[in-house]
Amino acid sequence: MPVKEPGSSSAVKLRFGPFELSVTERILRKADEVIPLGARAFDALKILIDRAGEVVSKNELIARVWPDAVVEEGSLRVHLSALRKALGEGEFGRKYIVNVQGRGYSFVAPVARVGATGPSSPARGSNFPAALGEMIGRDDVVLNIRSRLRAERLITILGAGGIGKTTVAVAVGHAASPDFSGAIFFVDLSVLRNKDQVVAATASTMGLVAQPGDLEEALLEFLRSRRALLILDSCEHLIEPVAEIADRICQFAPGVCLLATSREALQIAGEHVFRLLPLDCPPEQSGQTADETLSYPATRLFVERVSARGVALVLDAGDADFVAEICRRLDGIPLAIELAAGRAAVFGVRDTATMLVSHLDLLKLGRRTAIPRHQTLRETLDWSHDLLSEIERAVLRRAGIFVGCFTLEAALAVAEQDGISRPEVIDAVGSLVEKSLIEARIASQGPSYRLLDTTRAYAVEKLIANAEYDAIATRHADYSIQLLQANSVDIFDADVSNSSIQLVKDYLGNVRAALEWSFGPSGSNAQAISLAAAAGPLFLALSLLTECRNWMGRAIEHISQERNAQHQMEVHASFALSLMFTEGNREKVRAAFHLALDFAEQRGDARQQLRLLGGLSMYFHHLIDVAAAHDLALRAEAIATKTGNRDDAAIALSLLGSSYYFLGDQVRVQKHLEQALRDLSGIRRLNASQYLFDPRSQSLMILTRSHWLTGNLDQAVRYAELATDEADNSDHPIAVFRALAMSMSLYFWIDDVERVERNLAKLELSLEKNSLGPYLAVTQGLRGRYLLRVGRTAEGMRYLRDALSRLAEQRYKLLVTEFAADMAVYLTEQNEREEAVALVDEAIASFVEVNMLIHLPVLLMTKALVHIHGRAPDIKSAKDYLERSISLAREGSALSYELRAALHLARIWIAEGEVQLARDLIGPIYSRFSEGFGTPDLIIAREMLDMP
Repeated sequence: MPVKEPGSSSAVKLRFGPFELSVTERILRKADEVIPLGARAFDALKILIDRAGEVVSKNELIARVWPDAVVEEGSLRVHLSALRKALGEGEFGRKYIVNVQGRGYSFVAPVARVGATGPSSPARGSNFPAALGEMIGRDDVVLNIRSRLRAERLITILGAGGIGKTTVAVAVGHAASPDFSGAIFFVDLSVLRNKDQVVAATASTMGLVAQPGDLEEALLEFLRSRRALLILDSCEHLIEPVAEIADRICQFAPGVCLLATSREALQIAGEHVFRLLPLDCPPEQSGQTADETLSYPATRLFVERVSARGVALVLDAGDADFVAEICRRLDGIPLAIELAAGRAAVFGVRDTATMLVSHLDLLKLGRRTAIPRHQTLRETLDWSHDLLSEIERAVLRRAGIFVGCFTLEAALAVAEQDGISRPEVIDAVGSLVEKSLIEARIASQGPSYRLLDTTRAYAVEKLIANAEYDAIATRHADYSIQLLQANSVDIFDADVSNSSIQLVKDYLGNVRAALEWSFGPSGSNAQAISLAAAAGPLFLALSLLTECRNWMGRAIEHISQERNAQHQMEVHASFALSLMFTEGNREKVRAAFHLALDFAEQRGDARQQLRLLGGLSMYFHHLIDVAAAHDLALRAEAIATKTGNRDDAAIALSLLGSSYYFLGDQVRVQKHLEQALRDLSGIRRLNASQYLFDPRSQSLMILTRSHWLTGNLDQAVRYAELATDEADNSDHPIAVFRALAMSMSLYFWIDDVERVERNLAKLELSLEKNSLGPYLAVTQGLRGRYLLRVGRTAEGMRYLRDALSRLAEQRYKLLVTEFAADMAVYLTEQNEREEAVALVDEAIASFVEVNMLIHLPVLLMTKALVHIHGRAPDIKSAKDYLERSISLAREGSALSYELRAALHLARIWIAEGEVQLARDLIGPIYSRFSEGFGTPDLIIAREMLDMP
């Protein structure tokens, strides 16, 4: 049954967007095309349009669309889905019907009602404008403001120039028209210059004919008994007279609601501010699909406006990244995005993105048909700038030196000078926030501020024009040094999210800008070195290793004239630590460490020496330089003994325990590292980002491998889980890599392929986010081992070959034993025994050369397997290698290695019919295990012992 609406006979047709709904004909048209709709869908659409801007509950819709039937909510959803499809919702972000969670549905597009005399207007004689184009991303805003107008009589829409305040206000007026019986009035204040003109324009707009006498009093009397919505657009240049008039209307005309748009609040009683935010933009992350990019209103607006120019813009993933970058550069400001879209319609998306790299190009974007203050971004900002006092102008242009967030103290540091006092700067910052030229953010660590990129580009232009840029940049660099030094990263504070770190983290863009200027032609060499020395620990703390290496490298190029030994030490230390994780184990890394250590020793800085010894020990571990790593550990022990500091002792114990692992002394390994863990439990954890290793994490990882070797397999698994859990929680890429990579060896050994797969995925994800060149080859090797384990032999061999080649180039040997062992076995299975033997012999020779015997049992075991498999097995040689492997493993307390080699030898004997000999070999070894009986080797051993 068609729905008959009260009062609908006067509205013969309803228009919205490109559609026209004929009530009498029950037809929906788009241009001259009839859009087919079912009767129920038509009724639902008519109900929603008649209540446009309001929320109609699901129950009400069902009751009115199906008055004579009982239906489920699913039927309503089906009809509304068909209706949305017919309206083409989703194209360029178009939206007509929104689902208000938990409440119902609302028609959100502007509607014009057409009767016998043509389109109706909000009020007779009103000059209320048509909707200013289709809005994207503002539907909820319009609904919110309309709803608030029912309880709040004065709302000011606040925001920066070009952010869409007028567009939203007009949309609210259309949506709220039924609430005010069409009495909606719009006053454009941008062309007015004084209070009398404001009063006259408001009176004229509302149909009040000028009378002799006081026009303001006549206007108030005229409004006293009326119900209406008055929209006052662009109040900022007349803020005081508009505030005065608005205040009087609120007092004397209780039926009139006011909606103002302004770049600053009116600040009168009863005012409620709605701060209009920029459109949401895609975040800075690679790999988003075109559909994901277009799910953000800023990018949808851009694409829609390009298409409106007659250019069919079909985004692939590459173009989508450029569109996202453009929208971010323009801070999600609708006007700026529309102007950039016009540029893109001519030059294309990629060239437009390139053009916008220059801040000044942001200000050139424009269109001829807009009102004067919106024709270019520069004119939009000129409009605001012209309203500022001289002090506000000075503070604004000087604040343009900041990149991203800055504090009030930072603003004072660059803006305060003779002629502008501290209180005046504070007042100016507050005023600029009120005028929407500076954004304020209140967080737990205190307020911070920022300029939108477009505003900053304008401010920098003014700074240059006033010949102040170099002077302000110098102050900016000086303040950056002071901030970093006052909030230096504590290497014994593991919480890099503490307030000091968060403060300097937020300031990172400014640090980069200050470094760039300081090293530039107008900068100071001493200032540049000082800033680099202060910034190095921050870059390390934030895992910005490549950036740290690059800045410290530039500092070292200029450091010859630097006399400050502290600065030299900090620069060289940060350079050495970052270099190791970006360029591998090259000789220049060792040289960088030794130079930094020389400076630390000259200054007698024990903490810095321990920091560098820890980093250098990792370098020697990667090289498998056992003697050098042990010497470093003994040096650390001597320093810790001298300082008597418990924290220092924990570092030394960790380094000593690690070095004993490579020497094969598992008793000392476990004694030192378990003592280190006990000592570390009562103190603050070290900040791994500063040391680039954490004694606790280091101890857990080495204990994992030590207990694995000595046969304590359950304990090894517990340590591995603890190491990986703590690394995950630290979110530090180096800690994550080392914990995952080292523990994965254990999971391969006990054949926990599921855990290997899970940790490998986490490892690869971490490396995608962080550029850690030397670790890419290790990850390739681990991936190769996994592929071999799951039967993808050819692919796994490719990964392993590439990994071994790259690791040799980078002089990284830590996991080469495992990679070489797996590869050799599979080479033999492909009848490439000669290559397999050469690969194993090369690995054996390299470990013997540095006197690291701990992995020789595995390599000898692998050599035995090479002789067992393939064409013409050499069983005699295999037995010899297995017996040598068992003997070496026993000498090195490597019980797990001993058992596995014995299992291989036992299989040979069983095949030869020597079952009892096999039992006699396995039994004593098996009896020395006290745990791990659920692991594969021990299960196989038990089965052998139980054989008849």
